[in-house]
Amino acid sequence: MREEVKMPHHELEIYRQLPMWKNRIQIVPTIPREMMIDWTYTFEAKKFAGLKTPILLLLGGDSPQHFRAAIQMLDSAIPGSRVVIMPGQQHIAMDTNPKLFSEEVLGFLRMK
Repeated sequence: MREEVKMPHHELEIYRQLPMWKNRIQIVPTIPREMMIDWTYTFEAKKFAGLKTPILLLLGGDSPQHFRAAIQMLDSAIPGSRVVIMPGQQHIAMDTNPKLFSEEVLGFLRMK
């Protein structure tokens, strides 16, 4: 989490206290497979050009650059997508600030 996701120490400490932490530890053996997919996947923007489903892209304001680049790439490829930046958050805002996360998701759903 610290090396690949670039999760800061304070966020990792919160994460370790969550009920789902035990489940994350149990699935550690799947991480190499997941990382291999990340390393070998080739993004093809044209595959998303005809997407008509409204898409909300959430980004933590304190997210590492590779997350920012991914969101920018998706936003430019998906017609009508919407990016919301959640201040002070990173990759697990649904756990570190569930109120903010829920407000953004519910607000997006109400718009549709």
